[in-house]
Amino acid sequence: MDEELKADLRRRLSKASGQVLGVNRMIDEDRYCVDVLDQIAAAQKALDGVAKKVMRNYLQSCVTDAISGGDPLIYDELMGVIFRHR
Repeated sequence: MDEELKADLRRRLSKASGQVLGVNRMIDEDRYCVDVLDQIAAAQKALDGVAKKVMRNYLQSCVTDAISGGDPLIYDELMGVIFRHR
């Protein structure tokens, strides 16, 4: 994983972390449930963005290298990853 991607992931994770802390604060403040749910959805969307970036990196590096190297087990691993993260 290159440093530029790591920095992007850290930024995205920091945003998601702030949103989760916001959910915690909203619960402590007895905020309206719909507002809490909206904040949870925003945090989930931020984490989904991180997952997409990591998945792209996995496909571009790990999977490509394994296929080029003739590793037949990569297909089973890839299928498992796809079904766990769809």
